[in-house]
Amino acid sequence: MVITVDKNKKPLGVCTERRARILLSKRRACVYRYYPFTIIVKDADVRSLEKKEEYQIKIDPGAKTTGIAVVRTSDNAAVFFEQIEHRGEKVKSNLDARRMTRRNRRTRETRYRRPKWGSKQLPKGKKPGYDTKRPEGWLPPSVKSVADNIISWVIRLRKLFNITSCSFEAVRFDTQLIDNPDIGGVQYQQGELFGYEVKEYLLDKYGHTCQYCGGASSDPVLEWEHIVPKSKGGSDSVKNATLACRCCNQAKGSMTPQEWLSTIKGHTKLDKARQNGIHRVLSGKASGVGNRYCAWVSASRRYTEAALFAIFGDVECSTGGRTKYNRERLGLPKDHHYDALCVGTVPKGGYTDLTNGYFFYAKAIGRGSRFRGKINACGIITLKLKKGPKRRFGFQNGDIVRADVPKGKYQGQHVGRVITRASGYLDIRKTDGSLVTANSRYCKTSQKDNGFLGSYKRAS
Repeated sequence: MVITVDKNKKPLGVCTERRARILLSKRRACVYRYYPFTIIVKDADVRSLEKKEEYQIKIDPGAKTTGIAVVRTSDNAAVFFEQIEHRGEKVKSNLDARRMTRRNRRTRETRYRRPKWGSKQLPKGKKPGYDTKRPEGWLPPSVKSVADNIISWVIRLRKLFNITSCSFEAVRFDTQLIDNPDIGGVQYQQGELFGYEVKEYLLDKYGHTCQYCGGASSDPVLEWEHIVPKSKGGSDSVKNATLACRCCNQAKGSMTPQEWLSTIKGHTKLDKARQNGIHRVLSGKASGVGNRYCAWVSASRRYTEAALFAIFGDVECSTGGRTKYNRERLGLPKDHHYDALCVGTVPKGGYTDLTNGYFFYAKAIGRGSRFRGKINACGIITLKLKKGPKRRFGFQNGDIVRADVPKGKYQGQHVGRVITRASGYLDIRKTDGSLVTANSRYCKTSQKDNGFLGSYKRAS
């Protein structure tokens, strides 16, 4: 499906690829954006495109990748999929490199001085040169970049679709139902989400780690395991539940931890790991707690949720257990954009996929660097970069341009990302990776740089 807007850049809806090609060939439409591909319909007489359809956006946030799905509410049709690859790890590594460089420079090139990052490190009675208190709601730059990427794309898609509602996966599991450690209540025990919320709770509690072998078996499949088997009087409460890989779960079988421990000889590394894991389970000490990615997701979700409420006024908040239940009920593969489609309330018949199996992939690359030099492996600044002009000949690095070259080696029409030169010739990097050089007077900006690399990919 192709996104369409009117001549006033107001959202019209979507049309098929065939109709978009006809409109472009007859000069009744022109390209508005390449990523995501959007056309401007010049005709005001295209009645079928002027209908104000209402759409719903669904978001499945993640620490590394976020899935977004846009659904047409009138016929429950999925018209747009997107996956956002975040750069939280890159932001953190850049900040670490800058911190180490400053620390080395402070001790190597000058006399020693105390760092001024906190009042506790300053002499008594001396205040820092600036306010070191973090404001309320402060987030680390690596975490904030994840949330800002989601919010920025929600704002962009609202300009292309008539989005009236939003569904957001706020938490991984229903915390209200797990306030009680035993997850009591007949209504919940007999509910359709029983087992899904518990599994998400165990994955979060134990950090996606088998509590018996600690990952020594190399079995990637994790299962909900009863510490005391139900055949020997064990219950379904969380106190009697732990996380185990399929290899350890099958090896334990219907034995109690004490019985299984007596059968392990302890000659191999796996046996020794299982012996330590059984003692850890019996003592109630969980391993794998404090997963850094879990903290990232929780912090960014709270920040994003507040921003979405400010944009839409009302947001349907759901859980990861419900998303998993809907995905398995509909028989959809495990993918980020399909997870987003299953967030919140899903009709019994599911959704009609109109995307032909394609989704829009946006990779966050940032808008440049604040480093004023290049650093070698030892953390030494080897080259100081001169601050040059941000724009040359009306173009900036990263802009998507269209070049109509009349003659020469690169004769023809080319579309790609531009790399500016002081000579007036521009390097255009196309989607297939090839490089084309063209004079700036033959180029025209089609889309400004927004800090993302965009492309269309086919779902696996």
